[in-house]
Amino acid sequence: MRFLKFFFVFILFFNYFFNSFSQPLKVAEKLNIEDVVWGIYDIPSEKEGMNSLQVFIKIPYSFFRFIKEDDNFAANYEFTVEITNIKSDINEDKSTQEEIFVSNIDDTNSFEKTILKDFKFEVSPGKYSVRLLITDQDLKKSITQTKEITLKNFWIEKLGISDLIIYVNNDSATGTGKNILTSEPNIDVDYNSTLMIDYYIFNSNPEKNIVLNSKIVPEFYQDSPVYEEKETISDTKNLIRKKVILTADSIFNGPFVLKINAESDEIKVEKEMKFSLLWENFPITKVDIEPAIEQMKYVLSDEEYEKTSLMNRDEKSEFFDNFWSEYDLDTTTVENEVMKEYFKRVNYSDQNFTNQMSDGWESDMGKIYLLYGTPDKISKRHNLIPPYETWEYNNINKRYIFWDEFSTGIFKLKSSYNIKKGNGD
Repeated sequence: MRFLKFFFVFILFFNYFFNSFSQPLKVAEKLNIEDVVWGIYDIPSEKEGMNSLQVFIKIPYSFFRFIKEDDNFAANYEFTVEITNIKSDINEDKSTQEEIFVSNIDDTNSFEKTILKDFKFEVSPGKYSVRLLITDQDLKKSITQTKEITLKNFWIEKLGISDLIIYVNNDSATGTGKNILTSEPNIDVDYNSTLMIDYYIFNSNPEKNIVLNSKIVPEFYQDSPVYEEKETISDTKNLIRKKVILTADSIFNGPFVLKINAESDEIKVEKEMKFSLLWENFPITKVDIEPAIEQMKYVLSDEEYEKTSLMNRDEKSEFFDNFWSEYDLDTTTVENEVMKEYFKRVNYSDQNFTNQMSDGWESDMGKIYLLYGTPDKISKRHNLIPPYETWEYNNINKRYIFWDEFSTGIFKLKSSYNIKKGNGD
């Protein structure tokens, strides 16, 4: 077990410094549409018979090609959104220019610093093709992507719930104070920020009250809400904006389901969204030290792990601090990179490997992921009986095979082999 701990730290040490040295190479990775997060949302309009088609775009600075100008670096881009409905003979487009200036060259490769653009179209219900075009104004080079959306006729349905829009508020990455649109369904957000879920309730007859019930439940333990709000809405408007506000103190990491139910005059509508939440940089000292110590069992020696069971809370906190300080890669920074990476893997495992029997970090897949990180190669055969996956790690010359023996979604480690020799353990 002691070997696993030192091996884990060695792999982290290598990855940390390799990524630091290779960061400038990202300059060549420009105009990659996969770096752009954009979503299309169906929002009912206050104009009778109309919808608001809203497009939000989030782009990291690493996407842009910056040119040095005196003591600064500048990027000049144009963003265009075009919507088309062939049946209704609708074709509209909107464009905006954006010139970005930074003084620090590291910011030109930043994935954390972002800009947010939004576009709004007032249109009739129906099926639309939405095209995003981003143009480097200096090179006159563009990339484009198209998505489709069908807008509901809320006025006919009389009562409705709009699409859900997820933001991060007070995100210091931008330095602009703007809200930052997050991607779905995996949401990574700094624990100092506030997560907001925006949506609208539509009521064609404002004289009728609406009974609204919204709650968030763990995906695999839906009898225990972590957030719940019930209210009766009486409003003179057709459109009521609602907001779910979440902080690291109110909801922890893991896979969740947001359920919204609205009822008025015997008309019932509901909306549901699954998402996985990861609060980044969350101080372990802010949560119960008991689960944190338990989650460390894969990198503790048997003797260390046994001793922790005899410790009180204060002793465990001291043990926790001393253990991770021994493997702090860079003592000149506040962060402990090894500890941060390990608990980031714990959170990722809980997001992706949790099942009816255990939390993700306790599963066989979770254990391997905690120790060795992201596999170099994953092969999935979920259509076979039994379903199985293979994970390959080149740096340790291992291939791990996981079987879902009873087709329940629980993958157990079946065997492991040396990749090159093919010999079983």
